[in-house]
Amino acid sequence: MICVILSEQIEQSTRKMKTLIVNLLLVVSSQALICPPDACMTVRCAAVTETNCLGRISKNGGYCGCCDTCIQHIAEGKSCFNLLLLGAPSTAECEPGTHCDSKTFTCVHSKSLAAPEPLSSCQSELQTYLGNQQNGVPLLGARKPVCDTNGNFSPKQCSGSQCYCVKKDGSKIDGYAANLWESSGQTCQCARDLAEYMATGLIGKLFYCTDDGSYQKYKCVGSNRKHQGKDTEYEKESISQMLMNRTALNF
Repeated sequence: MICVILSEQIEQSTRKMKTLIVNLLLVVSSQALICPPDACMTVRCAAVTETNCLGRISKNGGYCGCCDTCIQHIAEGKSCFNLLLLGAPSTAECEPGTHCDSKTFTCVHSKSLAAPEPLSSCQSELQTYLGNQQNGVPLLGARKPVCDTNGNFSPKQCSGSQCYCVKKDGSKIDGYAANLWESSGQTCQCARDLAEYMATGLIGKLFYCTDDGSYQKYKCVGSNRKHQGKDTEYEKESISQMLMNRTALNF
């Protein structure tokens, strides 16, 4: 146990020392390299080609930009401490896809540098909405889209004085709406589930939706047997009868 604690303390001290050295080098290097205007006139450049360079060729990357230089690649997991020694052109760098970690001073995989995922249509619309605001105030009549955690449009969207139901892509599900001041309990989840189920081409599953697209809440009275009988009665309703009640629904 004592050995483990001592090892951790030594490692922390080493990191602090390296950080101190780097900070000192940053101060010194600000005036370490000054190139006079005629610096390249007396410089003879060595031939740097793809054959003798085990890395990449940096055009005019040598001293004072006079010559091409070979930048060698440091493999992932190898030390890159020398890259922090400023004041002279670097002749090495972490291999592509990695970067020099300032805590471990080794080349590590650049996960954070990966290309960001493209925005969904809902996220893009929300970004446009926020970008068009003037001093934090939205434009008159502009709709603020509501996105779920996956970037899809939430089932319920509101614009003006109306709230309505939409599919994941934001297209409106006709036949379900509510006034803004009456929409506190509106979820549109039933309308969304029904639209997705009908899009599969399957039949047989029943959905009991309210006029605003939420799931119908039934009040059960009496014994559990009566409650079960009431549910059974609902299950007897045919899919065709359900669709007749929602003729305005477009798919």
